[in-house]
Amino acid sequence: MLKPGTYLQERYEIIEQIGSGGMADVYKARCHTLNRLVAVKMLKNEFSRDENFVNRFKMEAQAAAGLSHPNIVNVFDVVDEGDSHYIIMELIEGITLKSYIDKKGHLESREAIGIAIQMAQGMSAAHQQKIIHQDIKPQNIIISMDGKVKVADFGIARAVSSNTHGDHAIGSVHYVSPEQARGDFVDARSDIYSLGITMFEMVTGRLPFDGENTVAVAIAHLENPMIPPKECNPDIPESLEQIILKCTEKKPEDRYDTAEAVIADLRRALINPNESVVEPDERKKLEKAVEIQENEKERPEKKFPERRRTKDGSTEEFGRQIERIFAVAGVIAAILIIIVLVFVFLRLGRLLKSGGSQKEPTAPTEETYVPEVTTAAIAEGQVYMPDVRGLSREEAQRVLEALELRMTVTSIENSDTYDVGCIMAQEYPEGTVLEKNVVVSVKMSKGTGAIDLTVLGLEGMELQAAQLLLAGKNLVVAVQEETNDLVPLGYVIRYDPLVLRDGETVTLTVSLGPAMLPVPNIEGKTQEDAQKELIAAGFLPEPAGEAYHDTVEPGAVFNQSVQAGTMAIPHTKISYLVSLGPENPEKPENTEEVTIGATRYIASIDKQYNLNVDLGPGYSTTSITIAIRLRQEVNGREVIRNLMEPRTVLGDTLIPISFPRIEGADGVETGFVELVDVDRDKVLVSYPVSFFKTEE
Repeated sequence: MLKPGTYLQERYEIIEQIGSGGMADVYKARCHTLNRLVAVKMLKNEFSRDENFVNRFKMEAQAAAGLSHPNIVNVFDVVDEGDSHYIIMELIEGITLKSYIDKKGHLESREAIGIAIQMAQGMSAAHQQKIIHQDIKPQNIIISMDGKVKVADFGIARAVSSNTHGDHAIGSVHYVSPEQARGDFVDARSDIYSLGITMFEMVTGRLPFDGENTVAVAIAHLENPMIPPKECNPDIPESLEQIILKCTEKKPEDRYDTAEAVIADLRRALINPNESVVEPDERKKLEKAVEIQENEKERPEKKFPERRRTKDGSTEEFGRQIERIFAVAGVIAAILIIIVLVFVFLRLGRLLKSGGSQKEPTAPTEETYVPEVTTAAIAEGQVYMPDVRGLSREEAQRVLEALELRMTVTSIENSDTYDVGCIMAQEYPEGTVLEKNVVVSVKMSKGTGAIDLTVLGLEGMELQAAQLLLAGKNLVVAVQEETNDLVPLGYVIRYDPLVLRDGETVTLTVSLGPAMLPVPNIEGKTQEDAQKELIAAGFLPEPAGEAYHDTVEPGAVFNQSVQAGTMAIPHTKISYLVSLGPENPEKPENTEEVTIGATRYIASIDKQYNLNVDLGPGYSTTSITIAIRLRQEVNGREVIRNLMEPRTVLGDTLIPISFPRIEGADGVETGFVELVDVDRDKVLVSYPVSFFKTEE
């Protein structure tokens, strides 16, 4: 494990560990050459001396390094340094899609489609380079702080050609395609299947296939009908359900051929959610799948699949079942042979060591129930107790069942010796003579009790969600706050320590948002001076045009969008108008100047609105046309006037709704300032304002 402060190649300074996988650890680091933060993915020590692992690690990294796309986590460099092998990658500050789904329960359809489109765009870029991800899942999808969706962990992807075979296929079993589960050929359509499962989880909050173990889940992908998403969430539009069902067809040839085809249908579904996006013949197949699903619910569960004739007359399903039976029988036979051989050698070793005498009983250890006993002669209907410590629950159960013994787990306890899920103690010591069908009690390990926080995705998580997650793991949470220009208000910046035990305290550092700055008063100044003052104060000037004004001199600034003295986020855009002077400055000759007071009704407003509240992070790269308007009732009819003309912005923009002077209709003392989505003619937010009578 690399310590903070360690330098790699005299260039990359390790800051902290941010993740760990099966093959590699991931660290946050600073590149001092380019002065930027990066992620370092380093191969674990146990694999760094294995030539096969190192070659695979480098091959996959080089394949990923050839990809450059806004929806893919970029790889910058691949480094060999002695026994150290690592990849330098783009560092993404954000939250995984898995955490985002867990936080929200399930996503609204429009948001899910927006995220899926970005996922598919990243997949498409990789597929065009003949790279198949093979592990598309929400855990490998990151939503950055600016709402951009990126596909991560192409460290398990590989450059493939048409002869790539699935016996090398890898991936998470809950999202794995049927051909991967079978060990068949894989191509881009395997990633499309995993995308379909991910979309199902986004809109339903659950997975379509589950089981007691990985084998059961894999078999479910192979044999069980896909659940129509609308059964889990009736609000899902028909178009999106059709896309998900087509992506998750059992046969690759029945799915979309390319990620581009998925993107096209997703965009159609976004525009017309209730219209069919699948061709008629394909709809028939989807309807048939739903019908099969309904029929399966009414049938009793079958032990064996039905016999299905293929073109050459053979029985394919029956053959597969026979192969499965022979495989299981072979495993059981191998286990029995190993048990007998191990026991014989142990028995001979003990007899030779003790000269044939019986061994004295040993003192009990913390991992055993009773003292060890010597082996004895075995009679018909009896078996020797094997040592199942260190085996997983499933493995131990298979070994005991092969000897016609039954197993029961009596407790799950901490252990510094045995891994999580392994048997740590057994009721009868190895070699004990037992009657067949005896129930053997065992204890199972839950590991050292240490909790690795690096796998929880706490960084970028909302404080309340992080507190609930940690409380569920019986941890005490302490909170400290600090300002941060990148992490939104109320979200976790970092945490300490990285690993701790049950009941201990973790400190979450939570963002107070960017340090707020006072907005200067630029009204009445020249445009050049106004721009200089805004930039010096930490803001971005944005000229909004020119307009006539009766009292402001030509060339002077008026109507700044954020009121002077207001505290605002650094780099906020502040717009303003430049005066053209009075519209009709000429006066009739020989006319005596007369000043007449005018009665006006004036209001003001100073608000901000984040479009993410309405659209969600999936729309960070989607544009939206907005306008700001004043709505009043004048003499019994509705009058609407634009305060800001329509303009197009990105969906994650913070919109200032700040007007220090709004002139309303004569005699009308109330109205509403509205932010409008022009494309959908939808009012996103409405603020009531009051007008006051003034004499000017």
